[in-house]
Formats: sequence, structure tokens, C-alpha cells
Amino acid sequence: MTRYRTVRTLLAAALILPLLAGCSQDKPDFNLDNVTGKMPDLKFRMTDARGQTLTADDLKGKAVLLYFGYTHCPDVCPMTLSRIKSALDKLPDDEADRTAVIFVSVDPARDNPKHLRSYLANFHLPNAYGVVGKGDGYQALKKRFHIFVKLQKDGPDDTDYQVQHSSQVYIFDPEGRIRLLATLAGGNPDSPKALSEDLDKLL
Repeated sequence: MTRYRTVRTLLAAALILPLLAGCSQDKPDFNLDNVTGKMPDLKFRMTDARGQTLTADDLKGKAVLLYFGYTHCPDVCPMTLSRIKSALDKLPDDEADRTAVIFVSVDPARDNPKHLRSYLANFHLPNAYGVVGKGDGYQALKKRFHIFVKLQKDGPDDTDYQVQHSSQVYIFDPEGRIRLLATLAGGNPDSPKALSEDLDKLL
């Protein structure tokens, strides 16, 4: 009897292993840093640069790229937005249309809504939303994703200051679940191709 039980066990294992392998193949193999389940889902309620209320529910059905920056940023922010644009250009039109970009300014003293709209227009991003970083909604969002912001001022009258800030792009799937982190500027950045391929998998 023991011999027959052993044979049955081996046969069962032989049948189950291919099924398990098939399940593992169903999981996308992402290029970017996979943080699925390690961070909160997308949740916010803020007023965008057009003066309209914007919530996470408004973006359901779209992949969302959330980025905190500011328009006077000398290099990291424009490079990040340019690389996002390059990645979206590599997607089929229908997938690009189902991708939203939220640019949250961490410099509300200089980035008023009009200036923010003008700045984002330079990058020709489809479905781009500018948000001025102020109010309870902004504070809640910043806390939710542990965003670091520090103004580097030489004094209260300094208007030519820079802002240190978290520079990663938070990427959510069409259900609003956090999936990936991308770093698109600085040393050894993720490539637009890697971002485009991962967005294609999410969509």
C-alpha cells in the first residue's frame, strides 16, 4: 500500500506543478520597482489647476502616474516629465488615452494655477492634471505617500530658491492600486522604454 501511495503522490505532484507554473507565468514581469501591496492605494480629493475638484474615483479605469515637483525645478522635474511623455508616445493611442498624469506642485507660493497650466502645456501630456500643493487634501496626500519637501531659502525674502522633494513617480493600475515606482531623472534613471512596457502590462 505504501508503494501505491507514493506513486499516487508523485502523479499528483506531476499534475499540479504545471498548473503552478502556469499561474506564475500569469504575473507580469515588470521592469520597474514592483511595490504592489506595499503602499496605500490612490486616494485623494483636491482642486486642480483648472479650478475643478479632482478625486481618485474620477480616474478609475486609467493608469495613473503621480509625481510631486515644481515648475522652477532646474533639471529633475522637466527631465521626469519629458521621459513620461516619451514613454506615453511609445504606447498605442488607446492606452495613452487611458493613462493620466498628476503633477502636484510642492511650491504653492510660486506655482499658481495659471502658471502650472502653462508649464504642463509645454510637455504635451495627454490627460495631465496640475495640482497646487496646498490645503487639507494636499497635506493628506503628502502624508499618505510620505513625500519629503524642504524649501532651500536663504531668508524670507529669497524668491529664487530651490525645493528638495521626493522625485519618484508613483504608478497605479486602473483600479487605483499602487503597483510600481519609477525614477526618471538623476543617476541611472529608469528608461522611457521600461516605463512604456510596464504601462502596457498594466493596461
